[in-house]
Amino acid sequence: MKSYRILGLALLLASVHVVGAEHDDMAIELDQYVKKAVKKGIPGASLAVVINGDIRLLRGYGVTKKGGKKKIDSATVFPLASISKTFASAAVSILVDQKSIEWDTHVVPYLDNIEFSDPQLGKDVTLRHLLSHTTGLVPQAYSDLIEDNVRYTRILQMLDRVKFVCDPGKCYGYQNVVYNLAADMLALAVGMDYPTFVQENIFIPLEMDHASFGMEGFKETENRVTPHVKVKAGFAPVKPAPYYYRVPAAAGVNASAQDLSKWMLAQFGHNPSVLQPPLLEIMHKPHIRANQYRYRAKLSNVYYGLGWRTFDYKGISGFVHHGGWVKGIRTEMLFNRHTQTGMVFLTNCETDVAREIVLHFLKLYRQRYEVKDTDT
Repeated sequence: MKSYRILGLALLLASVHVVGAEHDDMAIELDQYVKKAVKKGIPGASLAVVINGDIRLLRGYGVTKKGGKKKIDSATVFPLASISKTFASAAVSILVDQKSIEWDTHVVPYLDNIEFSDPQLGKDVTLRHLLSHTTGLVPQAYSDLIEDNVRYTRILQMLDRVKFVCDPGKCYGYQNVVYNLAADMLALAVGMDYPTFVQENIFIPLEMDHASFGMEGFKETENRVTPHVKVKAGFAPVKPAPYYYRVPAAAGVNASAQDLSKWMLAQFGHNPSVLQPPLLEIMHKPHIRANQYRYRAKLSNVYYGLGWRTFDYKGISGFVHHGGWVKGIRTEMLFNRHTQTGMVFLTNCETDVAREIVLHFLKLYRQRYEVKDTDT
């Protein structure tokens, strides 16, 4: 396992330039791709590229706010939106390893403030179902109320109005409010609020120095982006949206490309004192067939694991992914766990570049590894 001191040195070097090494062509191509996107008009972005388990590139592009002079670098903080879900499954896995809770702990009666519309189906809903979006409830239940500034505790009082569309575990239905019940269960299990647990058990040991939770954590960070929405003239800055911070397990984390490069290495098993390989195997394992409309027919065998999406691309398996989208922000994290190669892309605007760079990475990946795949 690499020491944190060596990793810190690698991060320092990589934040300045692409580290020269064999097979850095992927990093160079992705670097050029983002440079062109910024030149064409997106306000800014940050990129991390990991190849064969080594951080090969960390770089910022453009500005934190359109019209401003402050540059984005690899330490600039972005709201992660739904990439936050990956930390929730990891936090629960740590508790499972400590035998403080089980994947199949039932939501009711563990949480005595929760009632479901169908008590018979509701009694079967487990923590595993929350993290794999397989509760059986109508998808995106009450996400609209979160956006309408309704208090989370008030929304929970209305959960008993949400209908089941299938038995728990039988169908995929993406959630935000319901997903956050995992944070409530974790807090009850350890007697500590969810953000504090993640901070102490993930951010600090992985030296994710810029990571934080919530709007307050975001505003306290000096080196942060301003979100931008699309307008006729290009992009216009807007205030950060506060609503999804109210469900921290679903969308509460802020972090930089530097932080997420460390998070990716942890997903590869480089930090077993934080996340052990058997737990990673469970989280990355396909649990339920899912949809992935943004990529249409480009991907196959699209599933959701625990806090992560998984898919194949043109016959290549092992891809693990999550994206995020809140007002004025897009985020993407993608890697192949077999080759320990991946990418993080963060941008301070709503743009299709986030979708396109995922497909571009996959194309480059296939070019890089297809000969090896064919020979093996």
